[in-house]
Amino acid sequence: MASFNNNNNNNNGKFEKLASIDAQLRQLVPAKVSEDDKLVEYDALLLDRFLDILQDLHGEDLKETVQECYELSAEYEGKNNPKKLEELGNVLTSLDPGDSIVVAKAFSHMLNLANLAEEVQIAHRRRIKLKKGDFVDENNATTESDLEETLKRLVVDLKKSPQEVFEALKNQTVDLVFTAHPTQSVRRSLLQKHGRIRNCLAQLYAKDITPDDKQELDEALGREIQAAFRTDEI
Repeated sequence: MASFNNNNNNNNGKFEKLASIDAQLRQLVPAKVSEDDKLVEYDALLLDRFLDILQDLHGEDLKETVQECYELSAEYEGKNNPKKLEELGNVLTSLDPGDSIVVAKAFSHMLNLANLAEEVQIAHRRRIKLKKGDFVDENNATTESDLEETLKRLVVDLKKSPQEVFEALKNQTVDLVFTAHPTQSVRRSLLQKHGRIRNCLAQLYAKDITPDDKQELDEALGREIQAAFRTDEI
């Protein structure tokens, strides 16, 4: 596998194109993204590594199918264009049963990787705020969903008036969703692989890491992503 530095320099366009929906939203409003926010980088790196692995295991055609489905999903999510949803349906229904299973598993794995990227980002911000003395201990550290910080950014950074924020909140709808906690149905061996992916990702962005260590960690990250993909979730 190519080193982290080479992939990072050569695939910037692909990183932006294949970032998760959450990462794409952050890029749309850069003023909302704090200086220590690395979610876009984390997410893009994991997706890029996984797509390379998917191509090695199942061929370029299937990789391109997953990319096409991902991009159509992102376009539909962003613009609510029914034509994109129809295109996505046509792609999925044209697959044979074997490819359908692989594509579904690929999307499940990509969602897991996006969650891992967010967990590493939250831990990264906690460490920075602890070093600055913003929190007495890590248990009191805020997460990405801090309401006070969000409202402050809306008013101060995005120049929204309190009345605009109030009107937007009044128009919100709340729906009940019943779902199982994801870790309840995930086997222990897969959770352990996810833990190693988190560790590799966090260490890759350490300030004092050497080029040799970075390449070794990048290769280890690829191995763990592949191992997780080839492990049944249940």
